[in-house]
Amino acid sequence: MKRRLFTSLFGGVLLMGIAFFATSCSDKNDDIVETAWNVENFTVNASEWSWSPANRRWEAVKQLEYIDDFIYEDGAVIGYVFLGEQNVNEVQVQLPYLKSYRLDDGDGGFFIFTETIGYEYSILTNRATFFIEPSDGIEDTDAKVTYNFRIVMIW
Repeated sequence: MKRRLFTSLFGGVLLMGIAFFATSCSDKNDDIVETAWNVENFTVNASEWSWSPANRRWEAVKQLEYIDDFIYEDGAVIGYVFLGEQNVNEVQVQLPYLKSYRLDDGDGGFFIFTETIGYEYSILTNRATFFIEPSDGIEDTDAKVTYNFRIVMIW
């Protein structure tokens, strides 16, 4: 009796194992979603920045080589700026990057302002606008320096 029960139990487990194996295998790759990405690097020279009176910030516009509706709606677009000197003390920082400055006002006091380095992009024009935005909205030409940016698109 025990042997017969053991044989039946073993047969049942074997049959269930074969059924699970047969139904779990598929020739379709529909369940596998591959990730793709595109990386674009931009240099904005100090001479390329132009003051936008409407936005009260320095702006530089660059053409994006590859962006489409799918990336815009369902992907991710991440911007970076490189700070420091390459191969010396360079770091890559995600945008927006905020830096506060404490400056002497000339009368023994000081004032503090924050500078935001960021970007925005448009699917309508396939362009990225990089910007340097001072918190005080003052057109400071010393802010116009060369920056290297990177935009990473993942979908």
